[in-house]
Amino acid sequence: MADFRLNLTAESQGRVQACRLYEMTTDAGVRDLLSFLIARDTMHQNQWLAAIEDLEREGFDRTPVPSTFPQSRELQAVSYQFWNLSDGSRSRDGSWASGTAPDGKGQFEYLDHPEPLGDEPELGVVDPRLHGTAKMPMPTTA
Repeated sequence: MADFRLNLTAESQGRVQACRLYEMTTDAGVRDLLSFLIARDTMHQNQWLAAIEDLEREGFDRTPVPSTFPQSRELQAVSYQFWNLSDGSRSRDGSWASGTAPDGKGQFEYLDHPEPLGDEPELGVVDPRLHGTAKMPMPTTA
């Protein structure tokens, strides 16, 4: 299911980019090519959506991937909480913030700017050379 959803996402991103390129040019030949690519991405998105629906009809449920991981092992207290960490509260109106979750196993709960779940961590000193953020001398050849 994750692969099918990723393929849908890839086709969606491809169509977004092709549409942006289409709007950036007035060249008739380029627009003709992009028009074809946009149409194919439309087909491919619909193909993956239909395939996902087929899998759901065949018994693959709408649970988060992987569905084989026992939900009892996750921190269930936060499994269905929507954390609004943005300005405003328009997200409260979304179907992801209240009501039954698509997997049918929980009720969404909306939290507006929840408190941190633990103490602020004490971070040690990090050597920037370990993370490629420091200017390193160029190697010399002998």
